[in-house]
Amino acid sequence: YAKKIAFSSTETLLFTHSCAQAMKDKEGDYVECGVAAGAQIIAMACAAPNKTVHAFDSFEGIPLPSNRDDQMPGIKMLTEDEIKKLPNAGEQKLKTTGATSFSVEQFRKNIAVLKYSNIEIHKGWFEETMPNNTIDKISILRLDGDLYNSTMVCLKYLFPKVIKGGYVIIDDWE
Repeated sequence: YAKKIAFSSTETLLFTHSCAQAMKDKEGDYVECGVAAGAQIIAMACAAPNKTVHAFDSFEGIPLPSNRDDQMPGIKMLTEDEIKKLPNAGEQKLKTTGATSFSVEQFRKNIAVLKYSNIEIHKGWFEETMPNNTIDKISILRLDGDLYNSTMVCLKYLFPKVIKGGYVIIDDWE
């Protein structure tokens, strides 16, 4: 089912599932930042139904890029002139491009097939939800923020909570 709603390859889903299986008896929650339709959340939840899985997303789509990005993910690559006109990374505008926009209702419908109650949804832009997160320990941190700022703010607030031997998966690393 996860492959049916995924923006990910079968290999990526299987990798996430295998990481979740490997960490199912370790301390710490599973976290994904940038959940889209929920395929990776489903892969983690199916592998370790005893874990709490945190789903962070704006549920409004990918925000506008900053000058640290070379594209509007899901839309187009940016020219050098377009990049120069973008705000500095610390000044990124939290306004949606509309790309990969799934409402929280669509996400809930997709994960409802699991009959799984340990998924906590954190709706809002990462810059707004990360500073106040109350997660204690993380055994899997999966980042799919698509943009520099989105990835860095999640690393700033969540990486220190990853347990020794935990997994950090950065989907957009180049």
